[in-house]
Amino acid sequence: MEMTEQSGITLIQRMVNPMNIELAKKKVQQNKGAPGIDGMTVKELDAHLREYLPYFKEKLLNGTYQPQPVKRVSIPKADGSKRHLGIPCVRDRLVQQMILQIIEPEIDGYFSDNSYGFRKGRNAHQAIVKVQSFYEEGYRWVVDCDLKSYFDTINHQKLQNRLQWHIKDKVILKLIWKFLRAGILDGDNFYEANEGTPQGGPLSPLLANVYLDQLDKELERRGHKFVRYADDFVIYVKSKRAGERVMEGITDFVEKKLRLTVNQKKSKITTATQSSFLGFHIQNHMGKSDADPHGRLNKDSEGS
Repeated sequence: MEMTEQSGITLIQRMVNPMNIELAKKKVQQNKGAPGIDGMTVKELDAHLREYLPYFKEKLLNGTYQPQPVKRVSIPKADGSKRHLGIPCVRDRLVQQMILQIIEPEIDGYFSDNSYGFRKGRNAHQAIVKVQSFYEEGYRWVVDCDLKSYFDTINHQKLQNRLQWHIKDKVILKLIWKFLRAGILDGDNFYEANEGTPQGGPLSPLLANVYLDQLDKELERRGHKFVRYADDFVIYVKSKRAGERVMEGITDFVEKKLRLTVNQKKSKITTATQSSFLGFHIQNHMGKSDADPHGRLNKDSEGS
């Protein structure tokens, strides 16, 4: 599904359409969020657009719009480590949302049916139901492959090559590239962005899915039973030996073709009833499996 000009209207022209801008503005305002490096708040966006909209649109159309670096914010994780977010300034969040609204509906239709994260109409519960169906088909071993610092290590050129397959508008491609390379401001320290797509901007989830769609297509080509939710994915097989072969083959693909790193300490091959995916694990009662998030919910009690 390639996005080309429709009736002589380029994607960038569709992007700066007043209706698309208004919809994006409302979405950014609904999401609220902290200011970026320029200090502008979401509440100030209306006044900013009233004053600068013509200039803003012109820079987008002629390809001279320059995103600002993202502001690094660290969020504590349950295991004691920190997750780094990159908060774009409000105007850049608006532009990212404008891009997203134009390209996501087209690109999403190309994604695998086994991908559930960051997609409209799809959720974690559906992913768990799919996992459960594999178990009931007799796939009782799980290859759990953990990607180390996925969002921070996405290869920009490989991502851009993938985007070029979908998008033919060079102005939008150049704009997305500028967002990828805008850099990070952590306090007074500026860091160049040579890889990764910072978590925190509207475009990041879609770009992450575009990149790992290469993995999905490879898993489908090999005929594997798998489910992916963002950077979490599991492959169901029928034996430990099969799991070992799959782990070796997929690790090779991930590291050589995608230039990502498999976290060997967290990756494992285990029985389905000992594995956990998205906080759920499978329990086997009298030959029947229940998707159960730590005992609080299972398939049988859901409707009671």
